[in-house]
This record gives sequence, C-alpha cells and structure tokens, in this order.
Amino acid sequence: MVRWGLAAVLVLLAAVPARADQATALQDVKSQPRVLDARMDTSGNMYVLVKPEKAPWGMFAAGLCGVVKPHQGRIFRMRIIEVTQVNNNKPPATWTRLAEADCGR
Repeated sequence: MVRWGLAAVLVLLAAVPARADQATALQDVKSQPRVLDARMDTSGNMYVLVKPEKAPWGMFAAGLCGVVKPHQGRIFRMRIIEVTQVNNNKPPATWTRLAEADCGR
C-alpha cells in the first residue's frame, strides 16, 4: 500500500515541471508579434490565434516551435488558427487551421 502511495506522489511530482514549462512557453508565445492569444490542450497541442491576413503561416508555426523548444514543456504540435474561426462551443481540435507544425522533431 505504501509503495502505491509513494508511486502516485512521484508521478504527480514528475508532471508538475512539465506544466510549469508549458505555462512559460505559453507566455512566451503570447508575447510574439502577430499572436493575439494562445491556448494549450491536454495532448500537447498549442493553438495560436492570429488576425485574418495573408502570411506564410507554415513558416510562422515552425518558428513558434523554436520559441517553445527551450521551455521543454512537451508541446508537440503548433496550430495556427484565424481568430474568426474560433468557436468556444466546440473543442479547439475542430477549429479550421491556417497552418500546423510538428514541434516534436
């Protein structure tokens, strides 16, 4: 019984740094030019909300992967969403994307 309790505590402690790192990565992304807002989901996806304009969004998403990498916050995918496509009544995974980048490489 004691071993299971200790194991549960160790698992929780291991998860705390990743969440803290995600929070700092989120703040760093929010401070970037063109970013209106950013949100995380529990699967390691970051949704970055931008204005509706023509831009090389694929390159922008890849660049944001470089911004979050030093934080080591387990962010695997960067998804660029036009702010007019956000529907808070639906999950972020269903929102129409302008671009997406794989940050796990």
